[in-house]
Amino acid sequence: MQLQSRSTIRSPKIIGLIPARWQSSRFEGKPLKLINGKPMIERVYNQCSLVESLDKVIVLTDDDRIQEFCEENSIPCLRVDDDCETGTDRCAKAIESIEADFFVNIQGDEPVIDPGSIDLLIKNFLGNDSSANVFPRSEIRIGNAYTEIKDDKKLHDKNVVKVVLDKNKKALFFSRYPLPFLKGKSGKFFQQLGLYIYSKEALNLFSKLPSLSLEKSEQVELLRFLEHGYSIEMTKVRDVGLSVDIPEDIKLVEDYLNKLKK
Repeated sequence: MQLQSRSTIRSPKIIGLIPARWQSSRFEGKPLKLINGKPMIERVYNQCSLVESLDKVIVLTDDDRIQEFCEENSIPCLRVDDDCETGTDRCAKAIESIEADFFVNIQGDEPVIDPGSIDLLIKNFLGNDSSANVFPRSEIRIGNAYTEIKDDKKLHDKNVVKVVLDKNKKALFFSRYPLPFLKGKSGKFFQQLGLYIYSKEALNLFSKLPSLSLEKSEQVELLRFLEHGYSIEMTKVRDVGLSVDIPEDIKLVEDYLNKLKK
């Protein structure tokens, strides 16, 4: 006689993960670079700590200096030393020792990320899943945040990833090129934000999937899911999408913060 597994109804546990590498081809050591006197990784963590939907926030790093800073400042930190190609690969490795149902990947170079945007992404993602609080589960689900591009300079910036959506607000493609092409027409452009949510099953799957040509050429990790036929649910948020990719971006963030004080 075969026993049927029993389902349990409970609130899902949601953990925020902040990958923070020291090495960077464009800006080495940026997690500890000061922004108005405070290290960037501390600013990111403080913003994420304001998110009501997250049960906990953990920094993931492969560097002694970042780990030491986090420990000295009571910031939860997990060492992930494996050679991870992307931040999502680092998250996938980390969850081997973290118990949760859903994981939110927050970029360690977005020091002014809006806590409300993270909350909105989580609530929209879980709101689209009628079985989000029923366990055990085995569903592969991926979500991502985006915002409208209203700055022509941003539109043509290769460090800003653009996203094209279908009618159901699912991602069709991500590119560093301005997409879509508007032949003699006006239209809207959207920026993909470095803010992702995964079911545990999806994150476990990610590192098992081979990286294919589009991901390698665009250097956009979520293309791995699209190339393998998985859908990505997009949520529009009001975040300013201000990240630190190069040293010059520090001043842009400081100027933004200084304006908020006025």
